Amino acid sequence: MTTPATQTLAEYLVNACFENLPLDVVEKAKLCLMDSVGCFFGGHQTPIAPGLERLSADFPEGSANPPCTDPTWQAFHYATLANALDLDDIYWKGHPGATVIAAALAVADRSHSTGRDLIGAIVTGYEVGCRIGMSLLHTTPRKTVHGHGTWQIFGAAAASAKLLKLDHKQTAHALAIAAVNAPVASVMKAVYGATPTMAKNNFATAAMGGVSAAFLARAGFEGPLDVFEGDTGFWRMAGADGVDLSQLKIGPDLRYEIRDVGFKAFSCCRIIQSSVEAAVEAFAIATVDVAGDDVGQIEVFAPEIVCRPPFNDPEPHDIWAAQFSAPFSIAMGVLGHPAGPQWFAPSRFVDQTVRELTAKIRLYPLRSMDRLSRHHAAKVRLHLLDGCVVEASVEIAKGDAANPLAPSFLEEKFLRLSAGRLQANVRLEMLQFLKQLELKEELRFLLDTICAPRCVPRSVDGPM
Repeated sequence: MTTPATQTLAEYLVNACFENLPLDVVEKAKLCLMDSVGCFFGGHQTPIAPGLERLSADFPEGSANPPCTDPTWQAFHYATLANALDLDDIYWKGHPGATVIAAALAVADRSHSTGRDLIGAIVTGYEVGCRIGMSLLHTTPRKTVHGHGTWQIFGAAAASAKLLKLDHKQTAHALAIAAVNAPVASVMKAVYGATPTMAKNNFATAAMGGVSAAFLARAGFEGPLDVFEGDTGFWRMAGADGVDLSQLKIGPDLRYEIRDVGFKAFSCCRIIQSSVEAAVEAFAIATVDVAGDDVGQIEVFAPEIVCRPPFNDPEPHDIWAAQFSAPFSIAMGVLGHPAGPQWFAPSRFVDQTVRELTAKIRLYPLRSMDRLSRHHAAKVRLHLLDGCVVEASVEIAKGDAANPLAPSFLEEKFLRLSAGRLQANVRLEMLQFLKQLELKEELRFLLDTICAPRCVPRSVDGPM
């Protein structure tokens, strides 16, 4: 009889240890944590933050800070803010850090973990969650059932199980419980519906569910260990057309999935990143004013999905629509606004320069021969008023795992995003802490700063 995937994955989780991790995997895990924590602090400066504060105040010991005594709600709070700017990490599918790291930080607050423990949990969370995500097969070009949070619950469950030091049986049941409690695949309504909303991804629910699954398993609760197998397996629940269970067999020739995780340079959906980058390059080559006064038309050749709603909206009216607007994102990049909360300041949505730029943008689908598998290539042509045409192409956006950003860029990104939440000396101390994480025997500085940041005043033109 074939061993269920839950038990195969559990064996990997129980046996994995920090000492066996390759150096580059350890460094990548620290970068993932740094990027996610930066996005978390940046998320505090978005319209969703006051709602979380009100939610926290509803708890018995409520305050303006997340309910740190409850790891499930802490994971919910963290994942919500980490993904709020759509600037968090990327993979072939989804944003795995929003759930893996949310869960790991929440459980680390209860498990007296070391820096090495946290790194190990992050790596195993990415490994298990991403493999399950990639096991879901889709044979149609456009999915009708779609949701990253649906499978990202497993990364949260895996990281939580690792930090709680669950045994083999408990770990297998944690994954099984996570499967039956996974959030529905809602992206086709929350993102690709008539209007994108703050419910764009149910990562917070997935993070909460993964943490809960691990604690339930530790308490003796059980789930169906064959949940991934057969015609009624998890793949069917997730709306996939099939499943590749070989993705879930982790052997001695382990190829770490975290190596395929990338980071964003721009505060917008992954499939728009290359279009923004190509436009920035085209303007730089043309040496024309970024306001576009010398430009008659901006042709953007991008993946077909970018050419239709909600991605083709030239005048988004809020942060949620703006994250999925190719014209708006291109304008922000060309005008040189740093990615993060200031992209979505209220003034941006009514700025005449932004409106004039987006009005010149024409979106066209790339021919199939121009598309690079699994990457979102883009080409931009500037038609100048003097008759010249300037072109720039990007096959793989900066930040993708195949075209990585320099660690110095990610450090600057962290410092910039945390500036609205932490005092300067605390930002630098936090950055140094994260860079030396494997040397830390306790995590109180990191966890306490997340729960009760050393605040600085908000910008008057912030996205609030």
